[in-house]
Formats: sequence, C-alpha cells, structure tokens
Amino acid sequence: MNKTTHTNAIESFDFKALGARMLKYWYLFAISMLIGYFISLYTIRYSVPIYQTYGKALLKDEYSSWGQEYFIKGMELVSARNRLTNEIGTISSFSLMRSVLDELDFKVFYYDIGNVKTSELYQSSPFIIEIDSSFQNYKSISYFLKIVDENSFILSKTKEDFDEEKTYAFNQWFVIDEIRLRFKLTEHYQEKSKEKLLSFVVNDLNSLAKVYQNSILLETDPPESSILRFSLTGPTIQKEIDLINALMNKYIEYGLKESSEIATNTMRFVDEQLNGVAKDLSVTENDLEDFKQKSNHEKLELNSKNLIPNSNTLEEEYLKAQFEYNFYQETIKNLNNSDLNKIFIPNIINVSIQDPLYRSISDLMDLYSKKRILETQASDSSISYQLLIEQIKTNRQILSANISSRLTQTKFQLDRIKEQLVNVDGKLSQLPSAELDYIRIDRMYNLNNSFYNYLLQKRSEAAVAEASKVPNAKIIEPASDYTVTYVGINPKNVYLLNLGIAFSIPLVIVLLIFIFNTKIQEKADIESVTDIPIFATIGHTKTTGNLVLIDHPKSIVAESFRSLRTNINYITKEKNSFTILITSSISGEGKTFCSINLASAYAISGKKTLLIGADLRKPKIFNDFNLKNSNGLSTFLIGKANFKEVVQSTAQENLHVVSSGPVPPNPSELIETDKMTAFLKEAEQLYDIIIIDTPPIGLVTDGMILTQFSDVNLYVVRQRYTNKNQLELINQLYVSKKITNLGIIVNDLKEQRIGYRYGYNYGYGYGYGYGYGYGGGYYAEQNKDVSILDKMFEKIKRKK
Repeated sequence: MNKTTHTNAIESFDFKALGARMLKYWYLFAISMLIGYFISLYTIRYSVPIYQTYGKALLKDEYSSWGQEYFIKGMELVSARNRLTNEIGTISSFSLMRSVLDELDFKVFYYDIGNVKTSELYQSSPFIIEIDSSFQNYKSISYFLKIVDENSFILSKTKEDFDEEKTYAFNQWFVIDEIRLRFKLTEHYQEKSKEKLLSFVVNDLNSLAKVYQNSILLETDPPESSILRFSLTGPTIQKEIDLINALMNKYIEYGLKESSEIATNTMRFVDEQLNGVAKDLSVTENDLEDFKQKSNHEKLELNSKNLIPNSNTLEEEYLKAQFEYNFYQETIKNLNNSDLNKIFIPNIINVSIQDPLYRSISDLMDLYSKKRILETQASDSSISYQLLIEQIKTNRQILSANISSRLTQTKFQLDRIKEQLVNVDGKLSQLPSAELDYIRIDRMYNLNNSFYNYLLQKRSEAAVAEASKVPNAKIIEPASDYTVTYVGINPKNVYLLNLGIAFSIPLVIVLLIFIFNTKIQEKADIESVTDIPIFATIGHTKTTGNLVLIDHPKSIVAESFRSLRTNINYITKEKNSFTILITSSISGEGKTFCSINLASAYAISGKKTLLIGADLRKPKIFNDFNLKNSNGLSTFLIGKANFKEVVQSTAQENLHVVSSGPVPPNPSELIETDKMTAFLKEAEQLYDIIIIDTPPIGLVTDGMILTQFSDVNLYVVRQRYTNKNQLELINQLYVSKKITNLGIIVNDLKEQRIGYRYGYNYGYGYGYGYGYGYGGGYYAEQNKDVSILDKMFEKIKRKK
C-alpha cells in the first residue's frame, strides 16, 4: 500500500470516536460507579477507626548538668552526656520495650468478633486469662470463645467449629497448647456477653516488643529542640495512651538507673579501700593505747614533734598517691577484662571534667551504651555494628595508654615520697628506742585516721551524688485523651479514590477495546489501510429477511440503497446499461443482502435488472425470492440449460434472478469458460442493469475472474465484523489497477461512526438494529471473530 502518514500521533487519535464509544458503554460506567459508591459506603461504615496519640518529654542537652558539678562536689558522677540520637536509640531498644510490656501486662489481647467488624476489648473484656508464671517461653496462640454461663465456656480454633460438649470451667487451671491458663470472669461480664463471639490472643511478648519497636515514632518537636515526641497509632485509644506513658516513665527510670551506676561503682571502690584502712587503723589504735599505758607518752610526744614536724605530711601524700595508684590499677584490670560496668568517672582522684582521662572514660561509656542498644537492632555482621566495635577498640587502646602513662607517673611520685620518708626514718633512728617506737605508732595512727577520714569524705560525696541524681528527661506532656487525634480514613478521600477507580476501570477497558480493536469501526479505520472511496453506508435493520427495499421501501436502509444507486449512476456517467459486481472479504459481511436490495432499487426505478447469483459454492439468493435452484448459472455453464431456462421472474416488476444452481465440483473453472462470457453478453442485450453477487474475493478467485465483465465493483465491509487487515488485498488490487471503478459499501452500521463528520452520511442517520439470516464461511476456517462482550451487550439492548 503506497500510503505515507506524517500526522502527529495525538492529532491522529480520534477523541470524538473514543467519546462515542464511551457513550455506547455508558451502562458500564454507571454500574462501575455504583459499585464504587457502595464499596465506599461499606468501607466507611465498617472500617476500624484509627487514632494517634502522643506524649512529650524534655531531654537534657549535652553537658547540661555541668553547673551542678561546681555547686556540689561529686555531682559530676551523674553528669552523663546526653546525645539525642543515642537517647532515641535507647528508647526504641528491644530491652526497654520488653520491660514496658511486662509492666503493662500485654500478655493477652481480647476481641469482640462481629459479623463484619472486630473490636478490641482493652480493659473491658468480660473475661481475663491468667498465665502460670512458671511458663515463661511460649508461642503466641489465638482462640475463639463463647461463654455458656457464669461457670463454663467453650473454645474453638475457628469461628464455626465449636464443640458444644467440650466445655471448660472458669477459675480452674488447664493446659492449652502447652500453656497453663486460668480463665476468670470480670466486672464487665453481662448476660448479653453469652450472645457474643469473643476471641483472645496470648502474645509472644518478644515478638510483640519487636512490633512496637517499629510502631513507635520518635521525633523532636520542634525539630531543633530537645523535646522528644513519642507517637503511636492504633485502633484502641486507651491502650496506646498507656503504652506511651509507660514507655516515657520506663525511659526516665532507665536513665536514673544508668546515671547512678557511676556513683555506685565509686562507692564500691571507696568501700574496698575503707575496709583495708579501717583494719589498719584499729590495729594502730590498740598499739598506741598499749604504749601510752606503759610509757610517759606526753614527754615523748613533745620531743617527737620538735624533731620531725613534716613526717605526717609526707605520709599523707604517700597514702593519697597510693590510693590514686590503686585506682589506675583497678581501671586497667577492668579494661583488660572488658568489665566496663565497674569503670567510673575518676573524680575521686581529683581529675576535672576537662581532663583528657575524664573525657576518654566518658566517651568509652557512651560507646558501650550505644553498643547495647545496637545489639537489639542490628546483627553482629552489620556495617554499623562493626564500625562501632572498631571505635570501642580504638578508644580502649587510647584509654589504656593514658592510664598506663599516669600509672607510671604515680609510681614515680610514690618512689620520691619513699625517699623522703627514708630520710625521716634516718633521723628517727637517732632518737632513744622508746621515743622511736612511740613516734612510729603515733604516726601510723594519725596517717590511717586521716586517710580514713579522706575516704569517708569521698564516699559521702558519692552518696550525695547518688541521692541527688537528676533524670536525663522529664515528662512535660503525658499522653491523654487530649493528645488523641483521628487519623483513620477520610470519607471524602474514600469516595474520591473509589469513584475514581470505578470510573477508570471501564475507561481503561473501553480505551483498550478502542485501541486494540482490529475490526472496522469508523471511516478512519478504512482510511488507515486504503484509499478506496466509500460509496455508501447501509444502516442496521431489525427486520428479518433481505428484501428490505421491497418490504420496507420507506425505511432509512431503503433510502441508503437509493443513495448508493445515485452514486453509482454518477460513476457510470449516466450510462443506460452497465454491470455491477458486488464482493467482500469473507462470508457474512452482507454482499448478498446488498446485491438483492441494490437490484431492487434499480428495478423500482424502472430499470430492467438482472441479479446473478455467481456464488456457485454457496447458493442463497433463490431463498429470499422463494425461487427454485434446480436450474441456474451452473447448469447453463455446463450446457444443461439455455439462458431463458435459467432466468427466473420475481414478484418485483423489472427484477429477474439467475440463481447459482446446483453446486458444481469446479466452480472457478466453469466461470473462466467462454460460456460465462456468452452468458453475460446475452444478458447485456436484454437488461439495463446486471448485478453479479460473487463469492468473497478474500477466500476464492471467482470474484476476481468476474471483474473483467463489470463496469462498477463494490466491496462490502461490515462494521465491527470485517478486520482491517482484510482490506489489504482489495487495496493492493486497487493500487495496481487490476480492479477499476472500485468503491466500498459499509454495511450494518449500528452507530453513527463512519462518515459522521466526513460527508458520507446519506439519509437521516442510521440507528436501526440489524439481523442477518445467513452466515458461515466457505471452508473450515469460518470467521466467527465476534466479541463476546458485544454479543452480551446486544442481548441486553434487545431485552430493553
């Protein structure tokens, strides 16, 4: 086909045709929209309402507690640095959420099962379940329950399968799915509770904690502040409120516990030192009393003070240095053993918060806190976990090196004090033995007593810090009924969504039918494959039989054939006598219908008309005129009858018919004989108009052979029946000029689609139905490619 189209795709798309197709299927849109409306109504009526509640807590900023450290000595023990990201990780940790669930007793959930809607009975269930505390590790189970009376009930795994004979008693222990349970009625039990279908779920709290970990939303409000907003969404308002408040309280409790660990570790270390010093103090105190009873201690004491005024000061420095040395050794030991719980801030050895050692220990404690949180949220092989382990390892190495250096410095200080003490001991050795013994005993007593008081002071500071510990956060707005907002479905949005989908579904269906339809629907479908002009459009008729123009001469269909006759006369330039050949692609397109009525149109106009049934394979014309088919074209071509014997008169004046005759074994060969030429020459001498009804040119060659005798060739196309690709053959014949004076008849027009804006719409618009009394093909491959949807719609229309 020599056609080139350069039209823009959007411009070439026939939106008016699509609109007409949508109007045709209006009931699809109406049904779909109605379904969408009722779905929306059902969704709104039976959807479970969803609410969101929140609570707010104020978190202390990083280093926000430093002012306390300068107000009360020792408050730096609880001055943990609060990084917001770490705190959020702590709040959403599995361990914290698991402890919250234990506190709230979320072991069992209870439900009221309705016909459509299920409601949770939080703190309002007519029964409760008590689980034996010895059963710790159990899997989640769920059952349906019906209360028989105040003493018994029945259970089932499904809604329907209740064994009425197998009942359980309230207030008695029994085992279900390896869990020992006891059922009790509550104050919410009423008589109507027996009419309800109830259910319960015994939760696996570990799995439930994981669920809530992902459900809790934590965000700062406003974003740049330290106010943390705890949000939770769910269908049961009070349950979400309780969980939010319990989580905030548990987090504060956790912070207090964590902050007190440092002070507790400090007191533990000081207590260990006090125990040793107390023993030494007791011994030296007894020795001093014994010596005083045996000697003149007043004189000895006076002399000793004059001889060695600085001895006690050196001893005190030595003991404090030894105490610092012990701290470093203890910290090194805990680092090597990875016992980080025993490490504490080194304030007891007068290390300020600006000291690198203080910062190193604080950073390491923060990293271990983060590690505990991450262990509940990520696998050991995750990148974030591995990076954290490497960071902890690096910080431990740095801290260990720092403490080792300080340990060396302290050892050097101890050695220096020892040298000074050796000098003092040298001077003391020059004193009388009695005085020397007294000095040594008195000095040890004073040193132990002073150091004991020093340790008591440190322990007192730690105790004050523990008693004065301030939580890392405080609740500024607990979750309550006033913090609840409805976040469930919006009726307006539901209607818009469902009705939009309801409209889109038939629209897509119609669009797909329109785009992928291979049938002839409109003029553009014909123009897309051929340049053959359209001579006429024949409307659809509800009448039976093919003699429409004779039986219903005033119908729109009859008028369309008259228009076709006029167009043909214009093509033949007002010739008085000519031959018209009518063919099609396949059987069932209406070429015989068109042949009969076009012949009738000429006969009514006064033209002597001969209608020839040249379809030797499938004779049909004689039935419409109630004629015989014993003699016809086939008997003439085989020489068993002459021209006059095969021509039959009809009830219509000026219209004669030559039927096909008995079916011969070789129809194509008969048509190619000289007998056919002689037959048509004799017919031309007797008749003004000769109309030849041929077999489909797309199936057999008979029609092509007969075109040599025709002046006008008409090709019948049936709307929504003929495939567009079936026009390719006739178009090739037209382009190659093997067939001339060729025009298309569009038959069975059921809607004003073809020619509705192209000037081919003869008559008054064709909206009549159409029924053919024939069909079928010539071979086994008969065309039955009619849409099931179209057939169904046609039946619906006929019922209307």
